[in-house]
Amino acid sequence: MAVNLDAYPWFDIANGDLIEQGDSLEDCPVFLPPTDIDLTTDRPVIANFKWEIRDLIILSQSCDLTKQREKVDDVLLCAVWKRSQMTTGHFSNDVGLEDARKGRLPAYHLLAECAIDGFRRELRIVDFRRVYPLPVAFVRRRASLSSRLRLMPPYREHLSQSFARFFMRVGLPIDIPPFVGSKGKK
Repeated sequence: MAVNLDAYPWFDIANGDLIEQGDSLEDCPVFLPPTDIDLTTDRPVIANFKWEIRDLIILSQSCDLTKQREKVDDVLLCAVWKRSQMTTGHFSNDVGLEDARKGRLPAYHLLAECAIDGFRRELRIVDFRRVYPLPVAFVRRRASLSSRLRLMPPYREHLSQSFARFFMRVGLPIDIPPFVGSKGKK
């Protein structure tokens, strides 16, 4: 039996200030505290925060973002990079992208190309190492400025599962030795 690929679209279009896990926020500001801020005082400190523009995806659970019943103050977002931005390093070739596609790189997750008219996007890479909290009200306001892509099930849950795997990793002090070279030996 053939699978109807149209029955499982990766993306839909979202509008307004109702935000969900898997919503893309392109060209969104993120704020970076100065590294030399005085942390030794209990008094308020005047500091200049830098900000950068990033493409982001919402990773907070949709149930925590229900409007007027929010269970969080901040939305958790991760950076998203376009394939064309990856001109050097492991993602500059198909081997690196295949490693990410197969889940061999826990810090990254691939998003398929989008062919929706007006929202065409190339393959993109979610970077779980770049996590940004932004206030819910700020994200709602930012989301309401324009239409955006929304990752659909089951791809949204796949993203969430990848994110969980990255954060739940446990480094062992002593690991089981590798079995390299032991194939076929008894």
